[in-house]
Amino acid sequence: MAVAQPTPKAERPSRWQKIWQSISIVFESRVATVGMFIVLFWVLLGFISLFWTPYEPNSSDFVQNLPPNSTNILGTDHLGRDILSRLMQGTQVILLKTRLPGDSGIAIPGGVAIWGVLGSLLLGSVLGLNAGYRGGWWDQIIMQFLDALIAFPVIVLYLVVIAALGQGDLVMIFAISITGAPGIARLVRSLALDIKTRDYIRAAETRGENVWFIMFREILPNARGPILVDAMLRVGYAIFAIGTLGFLGLGLPPPDPDWGNMVNEARKNIFSNQWAVLWPALAIATLVIGLNLFADGLREELTRFQK
Repeated sequence: MAVAQPTPKAERPSRWQKIWQSISIVFESRVATVGMFIVLFWVLLGFISLFWTPYEPNSSDFVQNLPPNSTNILGTDHLGRDILSRLMQGTQVILLKTRLPGDSGIAIPGGVAIWGVLGSLLLGSVLGLNAGYRGGWWDQIIMQFLDALIAFPVIVLYLVVIAALGQGDLVMIFAISITGAPGIARLVRSLALDIKTRDYIRAAETRGENVWFIMFREILPNARGPILVDAMLRVGYAIFAIGTLGFLGLGLPPPDPDWGNMVNEARKNIFSNQWAVLWPALAIATLVIGLNLFADGLREELTRFQK
């Protein structure tokens, strides 16, 4: 009589295997993969510029308005500054570092667009969770406040914040947080309305868990997929907004260049040097497109994965 062999237990995936499984979702989508490589290109260029640029970005060392040549690969601007060096350094303030007020030169990791979106995520998540989970008068007051903010054109809100507080990296972060929070709050509210009906929420309420525990430990982690995808899209919106305000002369202050201000300076000489306008405009466009492709592809794969 044959003795039945015990069935071996399936090994639980390690933490690194779980991380790789999450990352591999990106490579399932060609759209997401293309977008990721575009974004990584600009991030890598920004990291390189922290240690090396072809020339000093703010020094007028060359002839003005040169087209692309062997010395200046992307040409020079109206002050004789190397466009490639300025383009590389412009990546820093958007994606890699935030300068603190004053002349100390101190900066914190993370660009203005990144911190702005993180701020809008924090504010929008708190408002959306309270409106969606608590309901009642919480929902009424929060949503009416958010509807009032949404009624204003985004560019008007940016201008109001900058006019009240002045220019600066922290001011730009605050403006991005304020303008992005209503959209995130509406998304989080809609997700919270659905998730709060699940059995594990009822179980947490039965255990007597705190409201904040339920919102941030039970609801928010189960809503992270759509929220993260939306946040990636909002980084692109923030970069576009920084470029728009820079073009209007209200963007990030000197000395480090930002792409919008580079376009604004170059447009005055557009008939004599079209290259100085083209390169920063192309940088803004490609980075925003890369973020949009990455977010769209990731959203499609997450939707397919969840089915």
